Amino acid sequence: PGIALLSKYLAYAEGNYRPIGEKTNRNPANGFEELVGRAILDADPDYRIDYQVTASKYYIDIGVKHPKIPYKYLIGVECDGATYHSSKSARDRDRLRQEILEGLGWKLYRIWSTDWFNDPNSETDKLVEYIEKEIEKNLNINS
Repeated sequence: PGIALLSKYLAYAEGNYRPIGEKTNRNPANGFEELVGRAILDADPDYRIDYQVTASKYYIDIGVKHPKIPYKYLIGVECDGATYHSSKSARDRDRLRQEILEGLGWKLYRIWSTDWFNDPNSETDKLVEYIEKEIEKNLNINS
Protein backbone atom coordinates (compact mmCIF):
# COMPACT_ATOMS: atom_id res chain seq x y z
CA PRO A 1 0.00 0.00 0.00
CA GLY A 2 2.85 2.40 0.73
CA ILE A 3 4.32 2.05 -2.73
CA ALA A 4 0.94 2.59 -4.38
CA LEU A 5 0.33 5.67 -2.24
CA LEU A 6 3.76 7.09 -3.05
CA SER A 7 3.16 6.40 -6.75
CA LYS A 8 -0.18 8.23 -6.59
CA TYR A 9 1.43 11.16 -4.85
CA LEU A 10 4.27 11.39 -7.39
CA ALA A 11 1.81 11.18 -10.29
CA TYR A 12 -0.32 13.88 -8.63
CA ALA A 13 2.74 16.08 -8.12
CA GLU A 14 3.65 15.69 -11.79
CA GLY A 15 0.10 16.58 -12.80
CA ASN A 16 -0.68 13.11 -14.21
CA TYR A 17 -3.10 11.91 -11.55
CA ARG A 18 -6.80 12.29 -12.03
CA PRO A 19 -8.92 9.83 -10.07
CA ILE A 20 -11.65 8.54 -12.31
CA GLY A 21 -13.10 5.73 -10.26
CA GLU A 22 -13.24 4.28 -6.80
CA LYS A 23 -13.13 0.71 -5.62
CA THR A 24 -16.36 -0.38 -3.93
CA ASN A 25 -15.54 -3.91 -2.73
CA ARG A 26 -18.77 -5.04 -4.37
CA ASN A 27 -19.07 -8.46 -5.92
CA PRO A 28 -19.64 -9.03 -9.64
CA ALA A 29 -23.23 -8.30 -10.62
CA ASN A 30 -23.56 -11.63 -12.43
CA GLY A 31 -21.76 -14.78 -13.49
CA PHE A 32 -20.79 -13.30 -16.85
CA GLU A 33 -18.82 -10.49 -15.18
CA GLU A 34 -17.14 -13.08 -12.98
CA LEU A 35 -16.11 -15.15 -16.04
CA VAL A 36 -14.66 -12.08 -17.75
CA GLY A 37 -12.85 -11.04 -14.58
CA ARG A 38 -11.35 -14.49 -14.16
CA ALA A 39 -10.20 -14.46 -17.81
CA ILE A 40 -8.47 -11.10 -17.27
CA LEU A 41 -6.64 -12.39 -14.21
CA ASP A 42 -5.69 -15.64 -15.97
CA ALA A 43 -4.32 -13.73 -18.97
CA ASP A 44 -1.66 -11.92 -16.93
CA PRO A 45 -0.90 -12.39 -13.23
CA ASP A 46 0.03 -8.70 -12.98
CA TYR A 47 -3.46 -7.46 -13.88
CA ARG A 48 -5.61 -6.32 -10.97
CA ILE A 49 -9.37 -6.00 -11.19
CA ASP A 50 -12.13 -4.48 -9.12
CA TYR A 51 -15.78 -5.17 -9.73
CA GLN A 52 -18.46 -2.48 -9.72
CA VAL A 53 -16.10 0.51 -9.66
CA THR A 54 -18.00 3.70 -8.96
CA ALA A 55 -17.64 6.57 -11.42
CA SER A 56 -19.87 9.59 -10.93
CA LYS A 57 -23.35 8.08 -10.48
CA TYR A 58 -22.49 4.99 -12.53
CA TYR A 59 -20.83 1.68 -11.89
CA ILE A 60 -18.23 0.20 -14.19
CA ASP A 61 -18.54 -3.60 -14.27
CA ILE A 62 -14.79 -4.26 -14.07
CA GLY A 63 -11.97 -1.79 -13.50
CA VAL A 64 -8.55 -3.03 -14.66
CA LYS A 65 -5.24 -1.89 -13.16
CA HIS A 66 -1.61 -2.84 -13.67
CA PRO A 67 1.31 -2.41 -11.23
CA LYS A 68 3.26 -0.38 -13.81
CA ILE A 69 0.50 2.26 -13.57
CA PRO A 70 -0.89 1.66 -10.07
CA TYR A 71 -2.49 5.06 -9.55
CA LYS A 72 -5.41 4.62 -11.96
CA TYR A 73 -7.71 2.23 -13.73
CA LEU A 74 -6.42 1.60 -17.23
CA ILE A 75 -9.78 0.59 -18.63
CA GLY A 76 -13.32 -0.14 -17.62
CA VAL A 77 -14.82 -3.35 -18.96
CA GLU A 78 -18.54 -3.25 -19.59
CA CYS A 79 -20.49 -6.50 -19.84
CA ASP A 80 -24.02 -6.73 -21.23
CA GLY A 81 -25.61 -8.38 -18.22
CA ALA A 82 -29.01 -7.87 -16.57
CA THR A 83 -28.32 -4.22 -15.69
CA TYR A 84 -27.57 -3.45 -19.32
CA HIS A 85 -30.78 -5.01 -20.56
CA SER A 86 -32.93 -3.40 -17.86
CA SER A 87 -32.05 0.19 -18.81
CA LYS A 88 -35.02 2.25 -19.92
CA SER A 89 -33.75 3.06 -23.38
CA ALA A 90 -30.85 2.39 -25.68
CA ARG A 91 -30.01 6.10 -25.68
CA ASP A 92 -29.60 6.22 -21.89
CA ARG A 93 -27.88 2.88 -21.82
CA ASP A 94 -25.35 3.49 -24.55
CA ARG A 95 -24.64 6.96 -25.81
CA LEU A 96 -25.19 9.20 -22.80
CA ARG A 97 -23.62 6.88 -20.25
CA GLN A 98 -20.57 6.28 -22.43
CA GLU A 99 -20.16 10.00 -23.16
CA ILE A 100 -20.25 10.85 -19.47
CA LEU A 101 -17.79 8.12 -18.49
CA GLU A 102 -15.39 8.98 -21.30
CA GLY A 103 -15.66 12.63 -20.28
CA LEU A 104 -14.48 11.56 -16.84
CA GLY A 105 -11.45 9.91 -18.44
CA TRP A 106 -12.55 6.30 -18.70
CA LYS A 107 -11.36 4.08 -21.55
CA LEU A 108 -14.24 1.65 -21.99
CA TYR A 109 -14.21 -1.78 -23.54
CA ARG A 110 -17.48 -3.60 -24.17
CA ILE A 111 -17.82 -7.36 -24.16
CA TRP A 112 -21.00 -8.83 -25.62
CA SER A 113 -22.09 -12.04 -23.96
CA THR A 114 -23.07 -13.70 -27.24
CA ASP A 115 -19.58 -13.10 -28.67
CA TRP A 116 -17.98 -14.25 -25.41
CA PHE A 117 -19.89 -17.51 -25.21
CA ASN A 118 -19.34 -18.23 -28.92
CA ASP A 119 -15.55 -17.76 -28.69
CA PRO A 120 -14.21 -16.82 -25.24
CA ASN A 121 -10.56 -17.29 -26.27
CA SER A 122 -10.78 -14.84 -29.15
CA GLU A 123 -12.70 -12.31 -27.04
CA THR A 124 -10.12 -12.63 -24.24
CA ASP A 125 -7.29 -12.10 -26.74
CA LYS A 126 -8.93 -8.91 -28.05
CA LEU A 127 -9.47 -7.63 -24.52
CA VAL A 128 -5.87 -8.34 -23.48
CA GLU A 129 -4.60 -6.60 -26.62
CA TYR A 130 -6.66 -3.53 -25.70
CA ILE A 131 -5.33 -3.57 -22.11
CA GLU A 132 -1.73 -3.90 -23.34
CA LYS A 133 -2.18 -0.94 -25.70
CA GLU A 134 -3.46 1.17 -22.79
CA ILE A 135 -0.49 0.12 -20.64
CA GLU A 136 1.88 1.13 -23.44
CA LYS A 137 0.12 4.48 -23.98
CA ASN A 138 0.29 5.28 -20.27
CA LEU A 139 3.94 4.31 -19.97
CA ASN A 140 4.80 6.54 -22.95
CA ILE A 141 2.89 9.47 -21.45
CA ASN A 142 4.63 9.10 -18.10
CA SER A 143 8.17 8.68 -19.44
